[in-house]
Amino acid sequence: MEKRTPAVPRQAWMEDSSSQEDRSPGLQLPSSYEVTVMQALKIDDNWLPIYKEEKEAIDSILAFVTRPSQEERDKTTFLRSISVLCRSALNRGLTQGLDLFCDVYQLSENIKVLLEEEPRDRLCTEVRHLSMLALEKLSLVGATLEGKAKSLLRACFSSVFWLPAEKEMPKGDLALYIKTLNSMDSMLRIMVLSFPASRVSEELQGILELLLDFTRCEREAVRERAMARIDVLTRVLSDYSTLQAPADVRGGISGPVCSGEIHLPLLGKLLGHLILFRFSKEQTSCAAFHALFALAEFIFESRAKDRAGQEQREAVTTSALCSLSARDCAKAFGKYLRSHERTDVILVAIEGMRDASILDQQVPSSLLDVALEDPDIWLTDAPKIVSCTLESLEHLSTECAWEKAESLLRLMTSCFPTTVVILLCKVALQGDSTAPELWKLMSFMPEVMEKILEEFASLLRKHCFCCSTEGTHTHPMASSSRKAEVEELADEPNVESHPGCPNVVTARLLLEGLIGLSQRAEMARNIELFLPGMVKILQAGSEEAKMKILLALRNVLRQLKKSKASFIAVQLVGRLLPLFDSECSELRELSICTFAELLQSVVGRDEKKMRKEVWRALVPLLFRVNDQDPSVAKASREALLAAAELLKWKTLKHLLQRERLWELGACLLQKSKSRAEDFIHQSLPYLQDPQASVRLAAVRFIGLITRRLRDQTTESQADILSALQPLAEDWDISVSSLAAQTTLILKSPCMQQRPRSLLQALRCCWP
Repeated sequence: MEKRTPAVPRQAWMEDSSSQEDRSPGLQLPSSYEVTVMQALKIDDNWLPIYKEEKEAIDSILAFVTRPSQEERDKTTFLRSISVLCRSALNRGLTQGLDLFCDVYQLSENIKVLLEEEPRDRLCTEVRHLSMLALEKLSLVGATLEGKAKSLLRACFSSVFWLPAEKEMPKGDLALYIKTLNSMDSMLRIMVLSFPASRVSEELQGILELLLDFTRCEREAVRERAMARIDVLTRVLSDYSTLQAPADVRGGISGPVCSGEIHLPLLGKLLGHLILFRFSKEQTSCAAFHALFALAEFIFESRAKDRAGQEQREAVTTSALCSLSARDCAKAFGKYLRSHERTDVILVAIEGMRDASILDQQVPSSLLDVALEDPDIWLTDAPKIVSCTLESLEHLSTECAWEKAESLLRLMTSCFPTTVVILLCKVALQGDSTAPELWKLMSFMPEVMEKILEEFASLLRKHCFCCSTEGTHTHPMASSSRKAEVEELADEPNVESHPGCPNVVTARLLLEGLIGLSQRAEMARNIELFLPGMVKILQAGSEEAKMKILLALRNVLRQLKKSKASFIAVQLVGRLLPLFDSECSELRELSICTFAELLQSVVGRDEKKMRKEVWRALVPLLFRVNDQDPSVAKASREALLAAAELLKWKTLKHLLQRERLWELGACLLQKSKSRAEDFIHQSLPYLQDPQASVRLAAVRFIGLITRRLRDQTTESQADILSALQPLAEDWDISVSSLAAQTTLILKSPCMQQRPRSLLQALRCCWP
């Protein structure tokens, strides 16, 4: 037998009582009790009013808690003594101080220990039965079990529910087993009736949740026993308007609690499970049927307010429930349920489709049929229903269940497309294998997938491009019908709304989901849907958003056929140039690397178009070769090499391969004589770059042009001089010195001569 863990007070009670002269014999009180209370606690005829009448019972209790014993006789004597003591005190009206006595000596905790010690493979003692009786009596004594009921009941349920099935028990144990169950049921009734009015709903909710957990067990015997206890509690519920515990021990309650005063948030969840088990093929069906009828009585009593409601009540009598199908049963109850309760019924049905081994799959399917026929009533909480459906997809094992889930997703996607997209993106944030598997499952639903992709692309175009990481500035939604849906998402964790549209958190979800989606062939096949939104984000999105778009683009382009990838590359390459100068080094590097990949992906006729775009990138890349971030500088060299390959520019390729980077500017001027003016205008903004190394490269390149090209107009010279003037006081001495030299060159008399031809100006650069 497993070694018993004694309650804390027992260790203290083993000490010599002589060291505690001002306390009760053998008693060590918790520190939370005041000294005056400790002095008053003396086990004699002046303390507990019931002590004279039940001295033997009290002495037996004290003997057990002070000296732990594994003997069955001692355990049963202890439990019987608790029942005798409480019953006698209640009958004689001598309960004063009894709750304090029970709390000080932790009687309920000791009972819990005894239950946990009992072996689960056999029922051979009366400990379980007597424990239930003792807890029943304790529940009637003031606030003895306040805050402890759920923990104690868990121990009771575990001790009994996990026993072998009845047919596997020895015949000699059956009588004791039935007696134990009866005592458990009696304990449940009395315990519920003894809760103060202010706590009835909360306590009952906790007990029912606990029992519902046991109905999910794989062992049928456990499910059956749990369902039978639910039946007991629902019958108590149905009679609550007339039943009451003894008036003097109801812990402050004034009169009986009416059924209308009891609020159970899990009512819909409970009803859903009862319907599933009512139409199952196992022993739980009978208990579920009786519980269902009792629950109907409770609902009608608390919610039927007119004659029409009473007439409807007649439709769900015991005889009627016998003939109602699961579908009709859901409809009959649905008229009395609140919105969140109907949602819970549907969630139970969706979860019920996961395991075909426990319940008849036609039952949850029938419940979902009711919802599909009347979605405005049953499918109001889109985030919860969609989320539950998505989580269930990978667990569906029958064709019927899969078809029903597909129908439900198709409807929800049609009515709440934004919700579906947001929840799929949340899955992508989980960072495990769930997301790829879910997208794979979704790909088997072509109609649903098409709608999701369209909505995904629409959200990118309308919202994400203007969300920044430093604020929640968002774009107004184009449709007022979407406003309500996005506001509904505000109640979901990690999803918020902002004047009618998703805020930065939602935008991040979309972008993170886009990265996951970009690895799927579905997006590659539908890239045209996403390009407008992606381009907008590259133009006006936050740095974080732009990086996510670039990652998604690279993923998609690698999956496309060469011809399609080539066409898209030409359309996108010009959008990347502004990103080369981002303040974020990671974005600079990623955009330049993506640029290089785009150059390498062009084929056929697209090469000519791409060459025109490449010339615009040469000057920015020339300066980024000098970037202070080594990764950016390396990416720039590789991008220039890709450009040299595309332009078939052997000299540039030769210089890059041999890392003769200081000659790149001269090589650029030599090759592109007619673009000198454009090079100057491209270079001027880089004179204000935050990096000294880039400013220095820009001054050097401009100086190279002014020295080798003397056909500048007066206007161009003025622009250059104006841009160079602030650099005379640059904090970097290399920049200020070179800027001063270049200024002198521009102002020198030779620069004021009649311009020569560009050919003469560049002759010195030729080999």
